[in-house]
Amino acid sequence: MNHPILSFAAFYACWFACIDGAARGLPWLGPTAVAVYVAFYLRTIPSGAARSRQAWLLALAGGAGYAADSVLVLSGVLRFPAQAVLGWPSTIWMVALWVLQAAVLGGAMSWLRDRFVLAAALGAAGGPLAYLAGERMGAALLGPTRTAAVVAIAALWTVAMPVLVWMDRRARAGAESRTADERFAQ
Repeated sequence: MNHPILSFAAFYACWFACIDGAARGLPWLGPTAVAVYVAFYLRTIPSGAARSRQAWLLALAGGAGYAADSVLVLSGVLRFPAQAVLGWPSTIWMVALWVLQAAVLGGAMSWLRDRFVLAAALGAAGGPLAYLAGERMGAALLGPTRTAAVVAIAALWTVAMPVLVWMDRRARAGAESRTADERFAQ
């Protein structure tokens, strides 16, 4: 889904499925929605090399997200109510959100390419807002104080968002050079 409006709508539908599903005791709902989105997204990428690199990017984003959110959990900044737990220390639906964030960089957020400072600012503001929304919906708990949690999450996403943009850039650049090499070889 490279069309920005469709990508934007799918992003929010999947985000809501992750958060609301976890809050309602259906923590598998969001990852399922994200998997469907990712399957459609990858099918829109015409080159097999580019598709492979994007799939690798999404897997790396999921792994990085698992590690980052696990640090937040282990440090007491982030907790999950019993009905939202599926995995430990972080949850599978939180990993799905990181994969979703990386995927949407090719669609609705493609305007962030090569704008690392803007990505950092967006991460610093949007990261805490997303976690606060998740808490308000009942999918997560922030602590030890709200201020400490917001500062920690803002710091995390100030770094994470430019890194995701950089990873997306590398995946696209590598796929484009590989595609050019394949054309040259023919």
